[in-house]
Amino acid sequence: MNAAPLYLASLSADFKADITPGVLGFIVIAGIATALYFLMKSMRRHLSVTRSGTFLAAGDKHED
Repeated sequence: MNAAPLYLASLSADFKADITPGVLGFIVIAGIATALYFLMKSMRRHLSVTRSGTFLAAGDKHED
């Protein structure tokens, strides 16, 4: 069995204790949560139009 992968794995275990997500990790997660909020808001609006049947076909014109 090759011992090099086991040796490298033992070295990486020492470094994991020093790494923390920090402020940048929080900003990335907050950005993903904000994008998800607006995506769900848009999806809810599109689904309500689809369920009500008021959407227009591709060639139809909107009449006021």
